[in-house]
Amino acid sequence: MASTHDDIRGWFAGRIPDAWFASAPEIQVDREEIMVIGTLPEPKIEDDASDDTRRAALEARIAGFREDTRDARIRIASEAEHRFGRKVSWGATCGEVTRRFTTFGVPVMTR
Repeated sequence: MASTHDDIRGWFAGRIPDAWFASAPEIQVDREEIMVIGTLPEPKIEDDASDDTRRAALEARIAGFREDTRDARIRIASEAEHRFGRKVSWGATCGEVTRRFTTFGVPVMTR
């Protein structure tokens, strides 16, 4: 039986720890890949911080999340890959910054 997008979204909703993201993660599904992108809470910085300071804080929040959750994300991805037969990729958004940590690239034939 093929998994529906709703099955996949529901499974990830139940499997991803609630504390990871500020809201439900975005789950994008295609034939080859499941992309999970979660929104992180923005770091607290001074109101008069420069754009560079703000961007550095957002980037650091994403990098910290990536490192702190690596082992758990690998376990969840492995379970999902076995269950749904698709590769799992991860990403995070914080403020206006989005970073994809892993992506599954499908080779394309060119002539």
